[in-house]
Amino acid sequence: MKKWHRHLRGTVRMALTWAVLGALAGALVELLNDMSPGGLPLASLFDVWPPVLAIAGFLGGALVSSALRLVGRSRIQ
Repeated sequence: MKKWHRHLRGTVRMALTWAVLGALAGALVELLNDMSPGGLPLASLFDVWPPVLAIAGFLGGALVSSALRLVGRSRIQ
């Protein structure tokens, strides 16, 4: 059980790291959209870029972490 807890904690940490980076990227898109005259093309499709990219980053980080764990496990055995 302790091994599963460690793996789950690592997956959550990677997912949260990716979510924070996604939110920062979304904040940058919002900043550039607000600062540029007329806004960025297609940036007005979603006016909430930080949460959109944070959710995508969280899901992507969890998926990548799980895939790496599966590949690493089959490689060791």
